Amino acid sequence: MGREEFGRLVDRKRKERALSQGRLAVRIGELSGGRYLDPTGVRNLIQGRREIDEELFERLVAVLDIDRDEAHAALGWWPEGVTVEDIRELRAASELRAVRQTAATRAAPPEGAAASATGSSLELGKPSGLYLTISPASAEPVRAA
Repeated sequence: MGREEFGRLVDRKRKERALSQGRLAVRIGELSGGRYLDPTGVRNLIQGRREIDEELFERLVAVLDIDRDEAHAALGWWPEGVTVEDIRELRAASELRAVRQTAATRAAPPEGAAASATGSSLELGKPSGLYLTISPASAEPVRAA
């Protein structure tokens, strides 16, 4: 994996979109510092002879609609042995955890709300009818006595 594999990916995507090397260079446009990509630069990129920095990477991904994970894997920017599927599984797990944390945060009472509620533990242990228990036999909520 590395520049050569990334170059093949870029070339395949370029051909799928029926773009010449010159047309791809035009769509990439001027890069920071007055740098630009010309048809020779595209050819060098495809052949794995051109360095890929983050800015050029982002432009290529956007212009050619390349899957970001696939592009990172092709460049070899991940540790050896890490696959696209590994990253996608990790991302899915991370997104699921974020959704759960958001749901838990929304369900939690505002800070200090428990202290002001009637029957809270701060009211010196006074019993209250606000607590519910689950009856094991019926699995129905039952008002605490």
